[in-house]
Amino acid sequence: MRMLLNSVIVLLLATAAYAQKASVTKCDLEQLAIVAALGDTVAQYNLGVEFFRGDKVPRDYGKAASMWRKASDAGDVAASNNLGFLKYYGRPGVEQDYAEGIRLWRFAAERGFAESQVHLGQAYSDGRFLKSNFIEAYAWAKAGKHYASKVSEKIDNPQIADEIAKDAEKVLVEMRTKLNTLELREAEKKAALYISNFVPR
Repeated sequence: MRMLLNSVIVLLLATAAYAQKASVTKCDLEQLAIVAALGDTVAQYNLGVEFFRGDKVPRDYGKAASMWRKASDAGDVAASNNLGFLKYYGRPGVEQDYAEGIRLWRFAAERGFAESQVHLGQAYSDGRFLKSNFIEAYAWAKAGKHYASKVSEKIDNPQIADEIAKDAEKVLVEMRTKLNTLELREAEKKAALYISNFVPR
């Protein structure tokens, strides 16, 4: 439950940071909806954020998922991460689908998106859908912790990077208690491989 709460906090912080920085008015939202309908992935992502937060429009997870699906299908890794969260954990208006959540996180994680890397680590640890694999959990969490600082470089918000790094460290601490010396060595090698192969784009 604590990991889920932390994931929600990171998602809320991330959606706030990736969204438009200026105050959003009704006119801005209408313009955002028009640009999103024309296929602009940034607008689709940001409109999804507005539906997720529910500050300026009524909260609607289904509409957030729809907007993030469009942006994700166009290759937006942040949208893939957020949609993965909604699918993995389920929300009103969004059918829970562990396999789809994992697929979306893997897509973003393999493109160096730190938060998705940590989510994969958590998924390999929690055993909800994936068979528990503590080596994979450790490797993905370590990659996510390594690249967490890159998040703040892109969005100029060190708080998000700190939250991602904290979530990653929780997975790493837990996995260290479950891995023997040989397994930990293997997990470190795999983490180094993921860090070198899955660099932020």
